Amino acid sequence: MDLQAYFDRIGYVEGGTDSERLRRVHRAHITHIPFEALDVYNGKALSLKPEDLFDKMVTRGRGGYCFEMNGLFCAMVREMGIPIYGVLARIAMAPGAFGAHTHRMNIAEADGARWVCDVGYGGDCFTVPLRLELGLEQTAYGTTYRIVKSEKVQYSVQILREEGFADMLGFDDIPALPEDFELSNFYTNCHPTSGFRNFLMLNRFTEEGRYSMFNQ
Repeated sequence: MDLQAYFDRIGYVEGGTDSERLRRVHRAHITHIPFEALDVYNGKALSLKPEDLFDKMVTRGRGGYCFEMNGLFCAMVREMGIPIYGVLARIAMAPGAFGAHTHRMNIAEADGARWVCDVGYGGDCFTVPLRLELGLEQTAYGTTYRIVKSEKVQYSVQILREEGFADMLGFDDIPALPEDFELSNFYTNCHPTSGFRNFLMLNRFTEEGRYSMFNQ
């Protein structure tokens, strides 16, 4: 778990307050390591061991999906001395309706505030951390988000669409155990109905925008 090797992989240079460091390393990670689930699509089992995540995404230059991307990010930010922990999340299926715990996010603490970090959502993922403050509208690189209370989950991350704010993902602020992630990852990795086993999905953020691929 070579922190400098991780920095080199994502083009990050240390400096600034903890919240600035967190914002910059989040942005650097998501613009240098692509979201991809090629191994799942090809029927390969995924390891969530930190050393295996490091080998795949740093040493071998691959990408990963939420359990891999956010697992590596959590380990590296902790190495930077910033408090952080992982939580399970639910993808929004419809307004006010959320699926099972098939997603991982992280919550960090920096400069007296808590920050929702997610480098593994793909699609409309926020490329910098969101301050965990209810109702606060936060615009990042042209897209506006907010975090609100929800009847179905403790918090809902919402994204601003043309028709107004829409649920994107929901989570409860409860630190998850490594075994919790293993259980959810086993479903997304191995279950025959998992979208990652049936569809080819790739996503890469750049400073100019985003490249996405779904099947062909």
